[in-house]
Amino acid sequence: MSRDLLGLEGRIVMVTGAGRGFGRAIAHGYGRNGATVIAVDPDVELATSVASEVEALGATAIPIRGDMSVVLDVTSTFEKVEELFGLLDGIVHVTTAESKTPFVELLEGEWYDLMSQDVKSSLYVLQQGLRHLAGGGFVTLVLPPAARIEPHTLSVRKAVEGLIEGTTRTFPGVRVNGVVPSRDPVGEAHDQALVRAALALGSMVAEGVRGVVLEVQLPEPPMAPEIYEMLREVP
Repeated sequence: MSRDLLGLEGRIVMVTGAGRGFGRAIAHGYGRNGATVIAVDPDVELATSVASEVEALGATAIPIRGDMSVVLDVTSTFEKVEELFGLLDGIVHVTTAESKTPFVELLEGEWYDLMSQDVKSSLYVLQQGLRHLAGGGFVTLVLPPAARIEPHTLSVRKAVEGLIEGTTRTFPGVRVNGVVPSRDPVGEAHDQALVRAALALGSMVAEGVRGVVLEVQLPEPPMAPEIYEMLREVP
């Protein structure tokens, strides 16, 4: 896709969870297509690193340390963006919590972490984002992968889908959509289908598309599962 086709040149886009995984790949994708990228991550070193990578691609990028499940961090992040740029053209919020615990063994603390990192963060980003988006702006939520099928993970994904549906009905002037990857991130080279979906939903190609949750089938990594798991532990 060319920059002219996507219409992202000069757009100001915030990507949360940008320090690793899907967030990092999506930040790179927007940078390659000419957008100014605001890289937000709870780890300031990771946010700074991905911002530098985006700038190496020829785009403008700034890092911001922010945990989107903490309301003060969310408010502070949007205030910094407003000071620097005014209004945003779009937001890609990547949910980051995961659980491999079987449902019958799930502890209360892990359940609250899932709700906080995925549902509460999505709520806060939508609340603040709707106040700081330019006319015709967009919010794309990257939901927990479809491969996570335990009841607690399914309920979290449904809750985020409910936020997408509710904001679409209440704020029809903003494009709020979601993407559900088929699996967890394994590396930018193998996650490009998700990146393309996130770019398309933020581009002029998706003008008029609202309240849609796209399921994106990603290829399986060409390596043994145990090696993949080892690599996932490396930042």
